[in-house]
Amino acid sequence: MMEYYLMRKDETVTICSLTDDGQMISWSDNFKNPELAPLEHRGHRAYLRRWWQNRQIPVGQGHLENMLLEKGVADSGEYLIRNLGLSLTDYYWMKPVGSVLKWKDVNLFQNDFRENILQAIDAGWSKEPRSFTPNSSLRGELEKSWIIRKGKRYLVKGNHGELSSESINEVLATDFHKAQGYDNYTAYSLLQIKDRPYDFGCCAQAFTDEHKELISAHAILTSERRPQGMSAYEHLIKLGGAHGMDEEQLRADLEYQILSDYLLTNTDRHMENIGVLRDADSLKWIRMAPIFDTGKAFAAGSVVPYTEEEIDSVEVNSFEPTEQKLLGLVRDKSRIDMFKLLPPDAIRQKYEKDSKMHPSRIEHIVRLYEKKIEKIEKKYEKK
Repeated sequence: MMEYYLMRKDETVTICSLTDDGQMISWSDNFKNPELAPLEHRGHRAYLRRWWQNRQIPVGQGHLENMLLEKGVADSGEYLIRNLGLSLTDYYWMKPVGSVLKWKDVNLFQNDFRENILQAIDAGWSKEPRSFTPNSSLRGELEKSWIIRKGKRYLVKGNHGELSSESINEVLATDFHKAQGYDNYTAYSLLQIKDRPYDFGCCAQAFTDEHKELISAHAILTSERRPQGMSAYEHLIKLGGAHGMDEEQLRADLEYQILSDYLLTNTDRHMENIGVLRDADSLKWIRMAPIFDTGKAFAAGSVVPYTEEEIDSVEVNSFEPTEQKLLGLVRDKSRIDMFKLLPPDAIRQKYEKDSKMHPSRIEHIVRLYEKKIEKIEKKYEKK
């Protein structure tokens, strides 16, 4: 067991005890800078342990399990602590007690790293003690990896199975937001990844940096008790306002996201796929994070809804259990410009790039998109 300081950049938050395989045993409740502590699960008696466990990458992601075995690393907890818990979305890290390391020595916004777990490229820390990776804190089951291209940080993502659906969906969402003239989305592009069963993966440049970090909606919603009778959706907006955000701008961004997700049939807008950006110095919350993770659009990995009943009862993982109930949260349907929609044929052309996708599935997806447009237009007519 070793002792570490939980740090946010060069500010000490508290002291923790961790085992060699990265399990948090104890920590001091006497926080030196409580305002800098992680938000996630505040109020829970084991909140810091929960936060640390949730920071670990799922061991089944990509080539990770085989890489860890080759390096003699027990699991993702040990992988995380070997890399000091570093991330490319925030500024938290674990500093061994007695160490002279500073944020400038370890932060991965400025210090290079070589590892690419999606393509099984060797982990730099195995040979260079001060070469760390942000991949040990990547959440989610989809195979992915942080990489550096021309000095910039990019997230490369793959797919589940042999179809390129999830990567193509990220690019279609990019094209949709661009056509709308919306100014707050993550731009993805297709790329080929060697030795994978699918034709294309995708990549996007990091929207966090040394000056702004990401706080997930999950972290926000678990940071303070929700008032009785208030929905999680309204609670998120109120907490945003309490931390300096423009509530109307936040509501507008959320409504746009709900409407665009509906048209793209994105069913996985859970609370880790929504977030806000926070200023590194003032701690002021700036704006909702650029829309990201739309890979589960158009029924990726499942049967495409076809009948009217199926289309009207799509279930989602979000603020509400169904698309129809999510639409009920939207006060202003004009957040989407119906004259600037992505043409159906643009969707067909993107999917036709995938050599393994059956033409009939493509036509079902295009039909689904056209039916969604019809249904939104009818809602406009009623208004």
